[in-house]
Amino acid sequence: MRICAGEGSMTKRLGGTGATVKAKRSFTRGFMRDEDGSFIIFGLAIFMLMVLAGGIGVDVMRYEAHRTKVQNTLDRAVLAASALDQTLDPDVVVLDYFTKAGLGHLVKSDDITWDANETERHVSVSLDLRMGTTFLRMASLEYLRFPTVSAAQEVASLSEISLVLDVSGSMGSWSSSAGDYKINALEDAAKQFVNLMLCNPTGSDANGFDWTAVPNPNDCTVENNKISINVVPYSEQVVAGEELLDYLNATQEHEERSCVVFYDDDYTSVLAGANPFPNTGLGEKPIQREAYADFYRRWDQTPYPAGNQPCLDNSSREITFMEDDLPTLFGAIEALSPEGWTAIDIGMKWGAALLDENLQAVVEEMADDNVVVEDFRGRPFNYDERSTEKVIVLMTDGINTQGDYLKEGYHNGPSGVFINTNPADTSSTDWDRRISIYDPDQDNYYWPWLDKRFDHAYGEGSYEHEDCHWVRDYYHWWYGWIYKQECTVQTVDEGGPAVQLDFAQVWEEKTVSWYEGWAWTENYINARWNYTEKNDHLKDICQAAKDEGIIVFTIGFEVNDYTQDGIMRDCATIPSYYYDVSGLNIETAFASIAREISKLRLVN
Repeated sequence: MRICAGEGSMTKRLGGTGATVKAKRSFTRGFMRDEDGSFIIFGLAIFMLMVLAGGIGVDVMRYEAHRTKVQNTLDRAVLAASALDQTLDPDVVVLDYFTKAGLGHLVKSDDITWDANETERHVSVSLDLRMGTTFLRMASLEYLRFPTVSAAQEVASLSEISLVLDVSGSMGSWSSSAGDYKINALEDAAKQFVNLMLCNPTGSDANGFDWTAVPNPNDCTVENNKISINVVPYSEQVVAGEELLDYLNATQEHEERSCVVFYDDDYTSVLAGANPFPNTGLGEKPIQREAYADFYRRWDQTPYPAGNQPCLDNSSREITFMEDDLPTLFGAIEALSPEGWTAIDIGMKWGAALLDENLQAVVEEMADDNVVVEDFRGRPFNYDERSTEKVIVLMTDGINTQGDYLKEGYHNGPSGVFINTNPADTSSTDWDRRISIYDPDQDNYYWPWLDKRFDHAYGEGSYEHEDCHWVRDYYHWWYGWIYKQECTVQTVDEGGPAVQLDFAQVWEEKTVSWYEGWAWTENYINARWNYTEKNDHLKDICQAAKDEGIIVFTIGFEVNDYTQDGIMRDCATIPSYYYDVSGLNIETAFASIAREISKLRLVN
């Protein structure tokens, strides 16, 4: 039993009390000095820190995902609730959005503040939310707070629109794609446009809705007096209308026509001339009224200014200014008739000028006289005024052609043509027998009816007149009676006085060619802008309007000229605001522009 003995002796050797304590101390010291397994403890500490850090990341990601979902839902809900075309109360819309997103428990009616009327809706929501944590609890952070706020408002801005319409002769042609005359297609499209802008009646989204009929005011969804519309028909000229020119600072040499002349520099600014409006301190030069003159007949023909000049005498073409009455606008559009050349530049110039802020003084006066509605005082608004927009819709069916005009200085003022107001010789009252023309080169006066020159105008003194006649002198056997001329010199009293005519008076009696025919007068005072020059004008005024912040839409109605198509596209504020259309698509174009303007009117 050696093993047993051995074990017994071992017990004996170690079995004493002192030996046992000593052995324990030795074991402890060895354990403390032993480095095996020390990284396990460090690793466990690092692991716990990693778990905590990862947990923080998980909690933060959960928090951010939840916060983003809530914020996105809130933003969408508030924008939808603030829409002017929203028929539900804003709080109902917000609660519905959250419910459908599975977040209905996070918001209640008391969190929603709103105010709404026909022209504006303000909605704001303020939430103070928190989310419980999973891992951050180990750091004594039981939840994360995320205050969430969103607000939106949609306000119908005040708008001023110039509808610039081509009524040149080509608009009277047949459009095979429209199945109607161009002018008829334009009238229907323009009436739909103003109907949309000023009324947008309920039920108008139904198929077959008649946009060309004046709607019942009770069906309108657009508030009155928020939008003003100018209708500017143009061909070779624009007929402003005598009423409008009475308020503008236009020259007054006649009242037979109400067109004005814009020269090259006038197209570089929106302002209608150097000083178009009274009491504005913008200078002394008024708008130049187009001359009532015969531009086309020969020098020896009787003038016919009523038919031989670019400004047509047609009240149906007059500008309709700052109007929001649908029957009035419908009547103006229905009265349009096609005739004449095409001057897109002049139409655009007027469309821009009628939106210019410098017109405010005129509108004040017109409001005093009840020519425009009281609510339009202060218009056209300043360019930098908030919550306002100025828009031009420019339409043409072709290209700029040509434009005749008198050069500056030949519309009014002294002409150098004098007339004897009370001639002593009353045997003839013919105008040509009473005039004399001053020649500044020779400093004398030419009397056409005598074909002589004198140092004074006929009617300012007397002249020597040699009166000659033939009398018998003697009889010749072969030739018969021989005659001789006997002359007597007489001093003739001219009567008078002589008065210098201004150009407007000359054009009443003579053609422009007659005046150009005298050697000492300027040739070609009747000038003509050609296609290229008028396109340059159009580019200038389009840029000037856009520089002032005016939004420009353009429509090319069956335009077949590539260059003109490009010019109209460039005229628009952005390329997508140019509509190249044919046939009945012109109605779609006008309707699209109306809806685009309605979107622009909504300020978020």
